[in-house]
Amino acid sequence: MGHWDRQHGEIVLPSAEFAAVRQAVQKATHEHQSKVFDETQAFWKGLTRKEQTDPAAYTAALQKYVDAKHKQLYPPQSYSSWSRPAPAPFTEEFVDDVQWRLGLPPGGKPARVLKSDLPFPTNRTTSFPAGEGSVSFDKDTSTVRWSTSENRGATERAHNSAAGTAFFDRLKTVKWTRNTGGIIMGNNEYAEEAGRGDECSTAYGPIGAAQEPSSCQEYTDSKGNRVTRADLMKLQSELWDAQRKLQNRMAKATAAAGRGKTTAASNRGSFASYGHSEPTFRL
Repeated sequence: MGHWDRQHGEIVLPSAEFAAVRQAVQKATHEHQSKVFDETQAFWKGLTRKEQTDPAAYTAALQKYVDAKHKQLYPPQSYSSWSRPAPAPFTEEFVDDVQWRLGLPPGGKPARVLKSDLPFPTNRTTSFPAGEGSVSFDKDTSTVRWSTSENRGATERAHNSAAGTAFFDRLKTVKWTRNTGGIIMGNNEYAEEAGRGDECSTAYGPIGAAQEPSSCQEYTDSKGNRVTRADLMKLQSELWDAQRKLQNRMAKATAAAGRGKTTAASNRGSFASYGHSEPTFRL
């Protein structure tokens, strides 16, 4: 049945990259809305005169359309073959948005969807819908915020959305500068039931490498140098070493002050904030 999950986080973009990342998300969102609009027009043209005028007939036709699209999205699995059907040439977000635009309000009458009915983004748009999430840009701080709702499969749907796909694809090509990057935090039903709080889902750039190197994506800096997985794991090892040294110093200071000794039960998180303390090395 799945479980609920969520994600949120802020990423500081290099000033030279901010406009390009935002433009990639705007372009993908505009293309998505254009496809949604075209689909609403095709649906309307395919209706009979009765379906275009009678709310009950219109609603029945819309439900038939949605059911057919869902069968393409989620075809019955064949247990007699290992082969999988080809993926549908559209996403769940597309079907949901088309259905939303074509749906009738209580007491409403069928009508052709107008282009002005759709939220096409402009150069002034700062927040873009991403399935069950959003991508929001703040030019003043050169920061972008990623956030999803808390729902079953919300994170996957947000990542698979037009804006979400464009956003994370574009992050892969960013040339990161010092003090840029960030961390995407997340949680899910099972982790929360186990008493765990939000944890790093993924990280980007020098900030991500400094704080969560094992979860950080490989990246290229502004000088063209590539930070590989091996580099990031080395940083993680150095971070753990720095935390262990801090823990040992704290234990010795406590013992010297006569406030007691640490025991074997003390763990690596007793004296250091695991996963969030910045190491002493330079990126």
